[in-house]
Parts: sequence; C-alpha cells; structure tokens
Amino acid sequence: MDTWSKMMEWKQVADKYMNQSFFPDSQPKKQSPQVNIYESDNELLCLISLPGLNNVDDVEVYVYKSSVKLIGNTSLQTHGMSLKQDEIFQGRFEREISLPYSVREDPIDAYYQKGVLYIRLYRLLTDDRPKKKVQIKDSGE
Repeated sequence: MDTWSKMMEWKQVADKYMNQSFFPDSQPKKQSPQVNIYESDNELLCLISLPGLNNVDDVEVYVYKSSVKLIGNTSLQTHGMSLKQDEIFQGRFEREISLPYSVREDPIDAYYQKGVLYIRLYRLLTDDRPKKKVQIKDSGE
C-alpha cells in the first residue's frame, strides 16, 4: 500500500471518529442565489433570493423549455463600514435552474419584491419554442 492510500485510509477513520470530514473541502464553493420552486397542476412558481438587487435591469432571466437561466449582479451597500462576516451572497452570478417540465414562453410573470424575484411559469404541451428574455416589473419598493 502506497503512502497516499494509507493517508486516505487514515482520513476515513478520522472522519468516522469525528462524524464529519476531517479535511474540509479545499476548493471554494461557487456561490449563487438560492432558489425555491413551487408546483401546482400546470404552474410553477420560482422564488429567487436576490437581496441587494439595485435595479431589475441588473438581472436577466431567460426561459427555455425546462430551464430558467439567471445572469446578474447584486451589491449590498454599507457606507463607512468594513465586512466582518460574509454569508449573504452578492456579486456577479450566472445560474441555470432545471424545471420539472417544459414551460410556455407566454405568459410569464416576473416581479421583484422585498429581495425576492418571483417568476410564474405555465406548463408547455410542446417543446418547439425559441428562448425568450423575460421582462421584470419593479414593485416600487
């Protein structure tokens, strides 16, 4: 048994003993907005957490067949203060969300309210549609 195999065996013993990973992931995890998807018979509601979205034009939403693609930027502004703990996602993001079924390109309702982007989609019976950019309405808050 080579040195690497012995070390990995030792790591498995340590993980089991400590009931967690002994060596945390060495690669930073890519952050992106959190998403919840709710479903009724023929409708989906996607809720995307986007605190710090200064303008609805700072995010683009594309719907294609059974996926939603988000591209944008969020920024939390604090003047005269330095960051001491960083858990809320901010910055440039690109995320593709898989949907449980294909959706229609029309109608699609999207609005942003209190830090959450709401996208209402409806089931599609056929898949022969091009990609469509979605217009987001600002709720005025």
